[in-house]
Formats: sequence, structure tokens, C-alpha cells
Amino acid sequence: MRKNRMFPTMVLDGMSARPALSNAEIADRLTSLSQILTTQKENFFKIKAYRRAAQTIRTLSESIDELVRSEADLTAYPGIGKAIGGAIREIVLSGTLGQLDVLRSQISPQLAALNEYPHLDPQRVLRIYRKLGISTVGELKQKLASGEVAASLGARMDQHVRQALSETRQILLRAAHPVAAAVEKFLVNQCGVTRAEASGDFRRRVEVIGEISFLIDTDDFPSVVSKLERYGGKAELLSSAANEAVFKLPSGITLRIETATAGKWGVAWIAATGSREHLRKLAGACDLLGIAGSDDGFPTESAVYRQLGLSFIEPELREGGDEVDLARQGRLPSLVSLSHIRGELHAHSTSSDGANSIAEMAAGARARGYEYLGITDHSQSLKIARGLSEGELWQQIRFIDKLNESMDGFRTLKSAEVDILADGTLDYPDVLLRELDYTVCSIHSQFQLPKAAQTSRMMRAMDNRYCTIVGHAAGRLLLRRPGYEVDIGRVIEHAKKNGCFFEINSNPNRLDLSAANARLARDAGLRLAISTDAHSIREFDFIGGGIEQARRAGLQKDQILNCLSWPELSRIFRR
Repeated sequence: MRKNRMFPTMVLDGMSARPALSNAEIADRLTSLSQILTTQKENFFKIKAYRRAAQTIRTLSESIDELVRSEADLTAYPGIGKAIGGAIREIVLSGTLGQLDVLRSQISPQLAALNEYPHLDPQRVLRIYRKLGISTVGELKQKLASGEVAASLGARMDQHVRQALSETRQILLRAAHPVAAAVEKFLVNQCGVTRAEASGDFRRRVEVIGEISFLIDTDDFPSVVSKLERYGGKAELLSSAANEAVFKLPSGITLRIETATAGKWGVAWIAATGSREHLRKLAGACDLLGIAGSDDGFPTESAVYRQLGLSFIEPELREGGDEVDLARQGRLPSLVSLSHIRGELHAHSTSSDGANSIAEMAAGARARGYEYLGITDHSQSLKIARGLSEGELWQQIRFIDKLNESMDGFRTLKSAEVDILADGTLDYPDVLLRELDYTVCSIHSQFQLPKAAQTSRMMRAMDNRYCTIVGHAAGRLLLRRPGYEVDIGRVIEHAKKNGCFFEINSNPNRLDLSAANARLARDAGLRLAISTDAHSIREFDFIGGGIEQARRAGLQKDQILNCLSWPELSRIFRR
């Protein structure tokens, strides 16, 4: 495991002073422990607790080492209970973790070597070893580079190993939000910058974040750089120049900071936010470079756009598509926002694999100000998710009818997430499907089918008049699974012909459709749903990620199904 630079610390509790540990080093020990416990078939919730605590530690701007030595209450932080707090204290004060050392002494040399890479799943790696006839991490890296891991065990396995072995990490957009908030707070409170604003991929709400960027206003940039090196116990300084510096944070992702004066803030923020292609098109169409070199004041982005003869371009649109031309013509879309959402069309209850009952989910949706909620529990073929049998769905239909009698001003919709089977047929008979208000039809199996077969499968499902919305149409899990291959152009064309729709699944692991595919659907004239796929009341909060994705696709509220009232929707859903 790579060693981090150490800092001297004070004597505590009569123990000799020990080198300070970064948050990353402390988190790595907890993750290593959870990794070994996985191979020991330890309690799942205990393993999850160690992983959650490690994740919390990686995202903190405060030094855990300093918190321990100042006798701070670690249990005030999410995911750190009394037992794990004690383990963290032991790591800091002794430099080791007794339980981890004991377990390491008891495992095989193969597993001990894997424990030097705490993000690897040992069970997956041992499967690779057996399949490819190898036994070391060095050989694993060679097989990864040659493409043999992907060829023999699939893209999902390849992706896992690459992520786990990478020196720098990528995180999901939702996970980047607390990191960005912590960095901003540190820059203002600890570094004393006058202003700090997120830029780059994070500000454009790109689905996966490898670098968080900030534009800052400061009179003492070297001091900011020096203080940031203590972020989270230690942030590794990768490069530094007169007005820009790059760090590796304890979470593994990159932090880039750039400086700008108040008078040139607008043009600097535009330059720090836009994708390379967006900036190329902007410079090609306008005198952006002339403005950047001007002594005239451009303190806001709006002032820059006005000077260039353009409408203001929302950050989510700055990807290098047609946004510059539309801005010149005054034809940019008025993007959808959270306030436009009137209901939820994809949610699960305890009837299948959800955490809350139908009544609880309905009450939670109503408390958010929604007018309706669609209950879309899984269908009978998805055994792992406790899919409903035909009889159970009939019972649920009757229950929802009774529930609606008691909830004035709110409607619970009768639906189901119906599996699209391998041959393209739906998982319930038409006689049952026609009793539902609408359906969400999704693929949950046979991901390995060739592109042509997968495309035909989805199109055949759309031929059924009771197929309403296609759920998470690419089947991807960000940073975990690339999804199945499908000819999205043909599928969109077929959906339009048959009166079907798509969803943008707001689950942070999915964000599916991608912004690019959502744009294709929009251009074909299809409305989309922004759905959370909520499996609990708290997961209704996922809607923000779906809104961000829809904005990146340039979607307006009149192009979103659940920005409509239920009477309007019910007319659209009839086929």
C-alpha cells in the first residue's frame, strides 16, 4: 500500500508521539478490515458499517487524527458508532488495528496480498485467479491490460478491477455533492478565500466525477495551497503554478483550484466551467479571447454573454452541442426544475423489495407536495426482488382502490415494473395489465444478448399495447456495469411509432437514460418521465439527480410526463 507523507504530532495518554495519519490511511485500514471480514462470512451489516465509516472519513475536510488527539466525539459523524470510534482511536494512537493484524496473520498469502488493495472484492478476484490460472496482483494487472479479464469474465468485472487498482478514483455525481460542499467550506473558513465557486464537470453535473474544480478569489494563493495540503489530514499536492494547483484528496479524486479577480470573474468562470468542445465553439463564434484579455470589468457570466450577443447558457448545457448557436438565436430551452414535478411514476413498496408500505410511500409522496404516486413493484419473474405473482398483483390493485377512497386530493396509481422477458414478451398477461393505470417495463436479465437481439427484444415489448414507459433503458450501473447493447436510435423510433415513453431513472447508480440518449428521445418528439425508482421514502430525494440529467439533455417541463396532472397523463397513456 502506498505510504503517505507524515507530520509530527503531540504526545497523548502517556504514549510516545506517533506520526499523524491522513484520513485516507485511516479509512484504508477500516476498508481492509471489511474486506477480510467479507471472506470470513462475517455479518453483512457489520461489514457495511465499516465501509460506511470509511467513506465518511474519506469525505471529511477535518483531520480525523487531530480529532482523536483532541478527544473529539467521533460518533457525531454519520456512520461512526461507539465500536468503530474505538477502532479509529486505536489506529491513530497505536498506528495499527489489532483485529486487522490478527486476521491478516490467519489468511492465505493470496488474500494477504489482496488486502494491500482494500477496494478490491477478494471473492471476485479469486474467481478471476481461478478462471485465468493466475495467483498474484502483478499477473492480474497484466491480464487487465491485455483485455483478458474483460474477455473472460465480462465488462463489469473488468470495470471493478480497474476502479479498485486505480491511484485516482471516480465517484458518482451524488457522492461528489458532499465532497464539493466540504471543500468550499474549507476554502472559505480555513483558507480565507474571498469567494469560492464550483466549476468544471461538477458544475455541469456530469454523471461521474474524477475531478472537482473551484474558482477562487484570494490575495495569497501560496497560503491557500499550503493550507489545502492539510485537508483531510493530508491532500497530496500534484502540481502548482502561479494561479492554479492540483491535489489528490483523501477520497481519491482530484481537486483543481484556479484564481480569478473580481473584475474578470465572469469570463474566468465560463472558461473553468465549459467542456473543451463548448469553449472551442464559444471562442470560434465570439471574441471570448478578446474579452479575457480586456481590462474592462466582466464580474459576472451574464455580463460576458451580453457582451458576446448571447443569451445566458445554463452550466448543464455547456457541453459543446448546439447551445452556442441557440444562445445567439435566443432559442435556448427553459430548463425543467424541481418545482415543476407533480408526481412520481416509479416506486417500490414492501410488497416487493421496498422498505416502506404502499400507504407509507403514498403519505411520503404527498408530504413532498406531489399529486400522485405510481406503485411499480416488481413482476413475478424477478424472484430476487420478491416479484409479485398474478394473484398478489390483483390483491394490490384492490388495496390501492380502497386507499384512494381515503386520500382526497392525492392519487396512488396502479402500476408495476414489468419484466421484459428474453423473447420480448411481458411478465404478466394482458388481462391483468389492462387493469393497471400504466406500466414501467424493464430488462433485468439476459444482459449478454447481442445488440440486434437485445434491440428486437425491447421493440417487441413495445408492440404490446400495455407497455407504457421503458425503465432504465440501457441497463447500466455507473462505475459498476456498462449496460447491455441496444440500437437506441431504432428503439426510440419504435417507441414513437407505438406511443411508448422512456424514463430518466434518477437513481444515482443509474442516471439512465444518459443525457445524450435523453436528447435523442427529445429530438424525436418523445416525452420522458423523471423517476426515482425509489425503494423507500427517503429515496424520493433522488429526484434531484434526474432533474440535473434532464437539464443536461435540454429538457423543458412540457417534455416531462410527471410535470403533468394525472388527468392529463391518463389521456396520454391510453393506447
